[in-house]
Amino acid sequence: MVRDVSREVAKCHCFDVKCDMKRISIVGPAGSGKSTLAVKLGEILNLPVYHIDCYFLKPDWQPTDKQELAKQIAEITKNDAWIIEGNYKLTLENRFEKSDKIIFLNLPFEFCLDSIKQRHHQKEKRVGLPEYLDMTEERLPELIEKISAKGHYDELHRLVEKYKSKVIELKNRSEVNDFLCSLKPVNGSDEWS
Repeated sequence: MVRDVSREVAKCHCFDVKCDMKRISIVGPAGSGKSTLAVKLGEILNLPVYHIDCYFLKPDWQPTDKQELAKQIAEITKNDAWIIEGNYKLTLENRFEKSDKIIFLNLPFEFCLDSIKQRHHQKEKRVGLPEYLDMTEERLPELIEKISAKGHYDELHRLVEKYKSKVIELKNRSEVNDFLCSLKPVNGSDEWS
């Protein structure tokens, strides 16, 4: 199984992984907070952040060709430093292979579903979503059906297990906050909400 970070982050400011994190993949269910975590980590570690949705989704929610998306993300992974968040299957293996760390946000499905519904009703633009896209009322049931489908995350789970030596699994917001805290100076005050 993947490394459970909860014991490590109990020593919050002693858990120093900054030195070996220059290429980071962030994965997890829709609504788990991948985009928000990527932005926070990018600020803390001074690394560029790439949201796969910005490469995959065109105006009117039209998808980019999957092979083209895989090529674009493969180009990004040739760089020395990056944070890439998202779950698109064709990008996972290449990213995981080249990642120093893989952060797996393994939050409960019900929590993620609530997050999706809450962000849908917020007026501000969702982090990591292209400027030209809005989550409309008719898109919400489609997204919920997609993420609820049996087997939707099977490939992700298979690859998380395959690359488990690189994986940091975070199971709730408290663990995410503790992880972020461990990357900051002791007097750092930002929490992830």
